Amino acid sequence: MKNVHKKIAFMAIAAGCLMMLMHINVYAKYDTVVGTHSYYGGGYAVTGQIPGVSYSYELYDASNGLPTSDAMFLMGARNGYIWIGGYSGVIRYDGSTFDRIDAHSYLTSARGFFEDSKGRIWVGTNDNGVVVLDGTESIHYSYKEGLPSSSIRIFEEDNNGNIFIGTTSGVCYVDQTNTLRVLNDERIAEERVLKLDKDTSGRIYGQTANGIVFAIDDCAITELYQSSDLGIGKITTILADPYDAGNLYFGTDESVIYYGKFGNSTNNLERISVDPLSNVHWLNYDCNRVWVSSTSMIGYIDTDSSFKELTNVAFDSGIEMVTSDYQGNLWVASSTLGVMKVVANNFIDITHVTGVTTGVTNAVALHDGDIYIGTEMGLDIIGKNGESIENDLTFYLGDARIRSIAEDNDGNMWVSTYTHDLGLVCYETNGEIISYTTENGMPSNQIRCITIGKDGSILVGTNGGLAVIKDFEIVRTVGASDGAKNTVFFDSGRK
Repeated sequence: MKNVHKKIAFMAIAAGCLMMLMHINVYAKYDTVVGTHSYYGGGYAVTGQIPGVSYSYELYDASNGLPTSDAMFLMGARNGYIWIGGYSGVIRYDGSTFDRIDAHSYLTSARGFFEDSKGRIWVGTNDNGVVVLDGTESIHYSYKEGLPSSSIRIFEEDNNGNIFIGTTSGVCYVDQTNTLRVLNDERIAEERVLKLDKDTSGRIYGQTANGIVFAIDDCAITELYQSSDLGIGKITTILADPYDAGNLYFGTDESVIYYGKFGNSTNNLERISVDPLSNVHWLNYDCNRVWVSSTSMIGYIDTDSSFKELTNVAFDSGIEMVTSDYQGNLWVASSTLGVMKVVANNFIDITHVTGVTTGVTNAVALHDGDIYIGTEMGLDIIGKNGESIENDLTFYLGDARIRSIAEDNDGNMWVSTYTHDLGLVCYETNGEIISYTTENGMPSNQIRCITIGKDGSILVGTNGGLAVIKDFEIVRTVGASDGAKNTVFFDSGRK
């Protein structure tokens, strides 16, 4: 194993070690076939559905394409475009360019999008009603056409092609003749409708800001419950089960969501903890998982019903909603940060995956399938299965600063330390530990670098000169007395 000399970014080195360890074969599109399904994209990578692939994120705001650093809603259209709605209006992204759709003066302050079964894009604005975009044609619905409110929040389509519109004053719908009709029901007439979602049977469910939930059949509300009717403090959002008609997920203002048949009380609903997330703001189903969001945290419900937080991303403020595109990448809208895209990445941040905190890393080496990590505060070892390992060597080194690690031709590990007068430490294959210091002939106890010679000898650079070790004996030193003008020996990449 080569001696690792250059002080470089740990994640890249460790990723290379792990990839050698696991013999990962990653396709250019991170495409993994599981059964008959092909999975790729950040959402699948986050949830571990693409073996051996990690994820990274990209931020879009006023500094790199968006007019302003806010986004209230996102939609991945079937043709691949990403639609972004915010206070500045409507933005369409094709993967390289952000285009502001400003052909119509009423496309202002977008709050919601929906692509219907005909491929039309419905845009809900905060103060100017609804705009339907159909190629070069458009239709504008406002109070003149009967909208109960010009402030729109959400859309959904039933099996008959009626488009339901959630407003800040109840629900209306546009039928197949493009006629707007109000869903007259006093129970929700003054309610801010925040979510509409359809199950596999075509039944539409809704949720209001005050925690009312209701069901729509044949353009009429057929069931309605207050949160208290179901034994829930407050329902903050809903999600229809994408496979099992009649079952819903209910978000709450606590660290829990409920799942089960619509209308059942909590006694007959499954309780799912989402701690440490609290006050659920949005639920969505993408990439084979239920995603749970508050305004400051994102996570998903795994196959064992446990909550897994999306970590290692700098996106924790003003989160409005989460969705995915046709490639399986995650997109997140924030009213304060802009847009985040989560993509697959074949570089794996091992410290993040394993939970090992290393701080500044100086050296990495692979030994018997384990990753040895030399840091400013000692040695960390990550096993081949991702577990953290502590052994006699890690205890012996303690919090000593480690500058270099090398494996010799016989499999012995050599560790150069810089503090605590431990000098050069050898960890033999039999588990024995040997320390080479000034007491047994080293030029200095501050060891900077190690190189394994072609003949198997160990070349050691220190602050006091060079030492050569052969068959576990110091056979030569070179220092000031030998004419060395500078006794501080560096490797080629360090100073």
